[in-house]
Amino acid sequence: MQISALVIFVTLFYSARLQAKEKITVAFGEILAPWVLADTNTGIIIDIFDSAMTPLGYEIEKIYLPYARRSKAYKNGTVDVVSDMNSNTIEKYQLQGYMSEVAYTYQNYAFSLSKRHVQLTQLSDLEKYSLLSWQDATVHLGADYALMAKNNPRYSETFDQSMQVKMLFLERFDVVQMDATIFDYYRAKIAATNNIDMTQKVDRQAIFGASPNGFMFKSEKMRDEFDRRLRHLKANGQYHAIFERYVRNY
Repeated sequence: MQISALVIFVTLFYSARLQAKEKITVAFGEILAPWVLADTNTGIIIDIFDSAMTPLGYEIEKIYLPYARRSKAYKNGTVDVVSDMNSNTIEKYQLQGYMSEVAYTYQNYAFSLSKRHVQLTQLSDLEKYSLLSWQDATVHLGADYALMAKNNPRYSETFDQSMQVKMLFLERFDVVQMDATIFDYYRAKIAATNNIDMTQKVDRQAIFGASPNGFMFKSEKMRDEFDRRLRHLKANGQYHAIFERYVRNY
């Protein structure tokens, strides 16, 4: 009986260990709706990652950090995966690891109030205007953008992208530079909860181009699994459905 009990115990012990989920700690943006909704652990980027990795048996721990702190957390080993990565950020912060395929793409625009008659044909034109951008844009968007920011004494960045929208409509800045989906989301939200006049006509000028992004992994195995699952999500329509849940005409 004692031997049988021991065999059962050992079998159950190792069975439980085999069934235990491997944890992944992932750093996402802090204020980045609807791409990231930290208060509900949802959003486009989060749902893409969850949909790819949860079916493989991983337990996903999410932490939310401003842009610059995300890269540092990855570099010092606090997190296993970091979002919003491209070749510029990897080079700037000298990150070591395995970059995923493009997982999502921001569409960045220069937004200005129409009554300001802001005319932009190239990046250097922004040097003439007060401009509020998002944290680490000078790293993420490359050398030409960084040069423009350096030559503009009225250039600023903020980690809170809702503040960009508020500052535009309060006429504190001539231009804000941000993703169109984020702009539309916060414009509608602020209009519903604030006394700021959000009805003014806005011009949006596409002088930045698309900004493709992905995830940086410590583990090559996890990166390969993510890429395989990402391709599957795109092929079966689940990827498109994630965007449909969040992207709408606000």
